[in-house]
Amino acid sequence: MRNPTGLFRRLRSGLAGLMVAAVLATSACGVGTQQAPKATGSGSFSFTDDRGVTVTKPKSGLRVVAQEDAANALMHLGIKPVGIFGGAPLGSNPMLKGLDTGGIESVGEVFGEVKMEKLAALRPDVIVSTFYTGDGVLFPGGVYGFQTKKMQDDAQAIAPILALDSTKPSSSVIQRFSALAKALGATVDSGQVATWNSAVDDLKAAVKAHPGLRVLAVTPAQDQVFFAVPDLFPDLLDLRAWGVDVMKPTGKLVSSYYEAVSWENAARYQPDVVLVDTRGYTLGVDQLKKYPTWNEIKAVQAGQVGEWVRVSLNYQDYTARLQKLTAILTKAKAV
Repeated sequence: MRNPTGLFRRLRSGLAGLMVAAVLATSACGVGTQQAPKATGSGSFSFTDDRGVTVTKPKSGLRVVAQEDAANALMHLGIKPVGIFGGAPLGSNPMLKGLDTGGIESVGEVFGEVKMEKLAALRPDVIVSTFYTGDGVLFPGGVYGFQTKKMQDDAQAIAPILALDSTKPSSSVIQRFSALAKALGATVDSGQVATWNSAVDDLKAAVKAHPGLRVLAVTPAQDQVFFAVPDLFPDLLDLRAWGVDVMKPTGKLVSSYYEAVSWENAARYQPDVVLVDTRGYTLGVDQLKKYPTWNEIKAVQAGQVGEWVRVSLNYQDYTARLQKLTAILTKAKAV
């Protein structure tokens, strides 16, 4: 889930003078009655993250604090964190829509900022997030959700951090979160996994039945159009692995992830299906209709347009997305 530098900053936009020792001392009061939501299972916990960091604890059902993407994944798998940090309040965070956040403490509501006093007061056993590489990495070894190395080090002093590699195909990241949830004591619903596998099979069958369809992923902004480089987006990596011909832009890249052109050149590619980035900072479909060059794209004229949404790292959301794309590909024709 990455963007050109300007868009990236808007999407994923310190704690001055904070000393972790003072935070820990201050947090000692008023936490004795707080109960950690428990996963099923018992015994010891041990997990090695995608950086090679191993965390071992003498019990399962641990107190978990999670970054919003990790929280989305874990809560769908039966692990309810005691705290969440992210880019919005819990009640309005789109990554937590439909999830029960009752009893969960917010420890950060602005991207990159974590309230260390609240974090320490929760007495977490482990902090869970993701990491990525490439454009937009704030500092070497950075874990997603921490604006500075000092902030990450301060959090690390409170509880060990487990981070999964979000640059891998989305399906692989979901499977890694599934393994983590199991290690934490959850019993992962085999039915949702089976439904997801069925959705992947249906997508592959649609691709095979309609060979040659070219798909282009687009992020439309006010002044420019950004064509996505599929090799660098985890969800597009999945689609390519499953046989979808996701087009790679051939022009000059504005970052590793996109080619950017003015709206005058929006129709420079003629895919058979357009996937439109519908996240909050992009233009909506209704707004796109006002751009003449958008309407010059033959796939748009044919109504062969789908959504390219931020992948929630859980089987249910990903299944729904694959089913929508399968329906589009099943009806689409070469333009």
